[in-house]
Amino acid sequence: MTPWFLSGNFEPIQRQQELTSCPYSGTIPEELAGGQYVRNGGNPQQMPKETERSHWWDGDGMLAGVYFNQSDDHDSKLQPQFVNQYLLTDVYLAAKSMSSVFSPVVLSLSVMLDPCISIFDFLCELIRCAVLVLWSHISPMVPAIRNLSVANTSLSFHDGRALAHCQSGPPLRVLLPTLQTVGWFNGASAEGEPETHSSFEEVIGGRGPLAFLKNWTTSHPKVDPDSQQMVTFQSSFLPPFVWYSVLPDSGHDSGKSSLSQTKLINQPILGVTSPKLMHDFGVSGSHTIILDLPLSLNPLNTIKGKPPVQYNPQSPSRFGIFPRLQPQNIRWYETDACLIFHTANTWDGVEISPYSKESATVVNMLACRTTTPAVLYTSSSSSMSLGAEFFEQGHDACRLYYYSFNISDPINNQIMHEWALSAIPFEFPTVSPKYEMRNARFVYGCSTTDSKSSASIGQGVKVDCLVKMDVQKLIQKGRKESPTPIVGCVDTRSIDEVIASKIMDDPIQVFQAPKGWYTQEASFVPRQYATREDDGFLLAFMFDESQLHHDRSCPLNARSELWVIDALDMETVVTRILLPQRVPYGFHGHWFSREDIERQRAVASLRRGTM
Repeated sequence: MTPWFLSGNFEPIQRQQELTSCPYSGTIPEELAGGQYVRNGGNPQQMPKETERSHWWDGDGMLAGVYFNQSDDHDSKLQPQFVNQYLLTDVYLAAKSMSSVFSPVVLSLSVMLDPCISIFDFLCELIRCAVLVLWSHISPMVPAIRNLSVANTSLSFHDGRALAHCQSGPPLRVLLPTLQTVGWFNGASAEGEPETHSSFEEVIGGRGPLAFLKNWTTSHPKVDPDSQQMVTFQSSFLPPFVWYSVLPDSGHDSGKSSLSQTKLINQPILGVTSPKLMHDFGVSGSHTIILDLPLSLNPLNTIKGKPPVQYNPQSPSRFGIFPRLQPQNIRWYETDACLIFHTANTWDGVEISPYSKESATVVNMLACRTTTPAVLYTSSSSSMSLGAEFFEQGHDACRLYYYSFNISDPINNQIMHEWALSAIPFEFPTVSPKYEMRNARFVYGCSTTDSKSSASIGQGVKVDCLVKMDVQKLIQKGRKESPTPIVGCVDTRSIDEVIASKIMDDPIQVFQAPKGWYTQEASFVPRQYATREDDGFLLAFMFDESQLHHDRSCPLNARSELWVIDALDMETVVTRILLPQRVPYGFHGHWFSREDIERQRAVASLRRGTM
């Protein structure tokens, strides 16, 4: 049986397009001129065999984007152009050169999750992977695999570079707007750039034979909108398990402090005692939060008869907080077991402690929290039993949670607030880029009206709602009402009740897609002369599933659209751009402004499909 993530609009697409003009209806906002919306996602170049373990998160990275082309005459009409390209990672190039008999080249996450896997089977899979990597270094017919990442998760822009991310390797630089692959970025320079750095300069993961196991960089680095510093971390199953880096913007003059030019590379994070599967973290204007959650990533688990990746609901969740440039001063805060794959925003503040009734300096964080690993298992092709306790009504819901950590008390590491802002499912959060690391008022995210469309029932969650939350209004209400810590919730309405609501100034607004249409994460673009934080546009790919065949397969002529939605009223579709082909459901997107594209660093060479 074909897994859900290989059928419908999840099905991979092999056609790659260079910049192609697209028809559209409506008006294209002038704020989009010269910019580009790009979405990343897993798109296997070879369909997994029925007997082969596979996982939705395994697929080769493919970028799909719409560039809003404008000629040198700024009064000319904008022309949207679609482009999609595979990311030419080491794994992609090697697999393309090998027979399909040897696929997949790297270990599937499905193997790492399998609770029934024996140490013998795991070692066989590990040895097979190691042999293929070694062969790639020996054979003149196969490009060498130096990094294991498929770069399929997210995107960012920092210091003149557009970067694609995946937590199993370093960032990969791409060229805008063509989406061609430049090369791996090591924290100092990227392959394919003119030589400007010393070969002795310290790089992410360090140098040497084990460097490729130490450069597994988070899929969600944070770029400070003020200092332009990139804050990131690496995690691995090698001690000390987590390393921390802060990369300055070499072309940015803060005019305030030399601290914005301070560079940290591979600083160990103290207090993490075992390897974990870490995906995201929090960064405020002054502090960093490391999430040490009870989701292991330890090959040695197989010796105990357990899978390498395992969730332990009996272990605590730990949050390590420290000043941005002082990781050695980390403080750990503990709470009940949970999983957080995405943080929405983190900011510094001062408030009255509900315990001491005194003023306290705090670090606040909004994060999408769940208490089950169901999404990991149901995104796998293998049938895995989790136990009934993970599938109880509402138990697997991912909700937007508010955390407030007291950092004033030198003795007690106290979580002052910890509760859900809303009961509706909420994931893939974004905020206006100008308000990241600040006290942002609005957070945008994905939800669904289908109560049965849950990660716990073995099918992909399909997003038919984009949600806008006035988080400051909900936080203020929560502080007044004091919800029960951990299990409490400020707004207990369901998604259907929110949609039906006629409340003026409702703190939760929903853009519901037309029946049969689905979307994924949206990116916010502010209006040029905005007077409010939410005065701008949401950009997201949309797909009409009425195009599918009765067996849920996709016709070759199926097409997606890019919609530009007014974020102020969460109703008006300003622009609909018809793409020349469909864009499979994927992961994270990013808006690159005209300024980003124009200030890209020089490129000496590009990666080619055959090397």
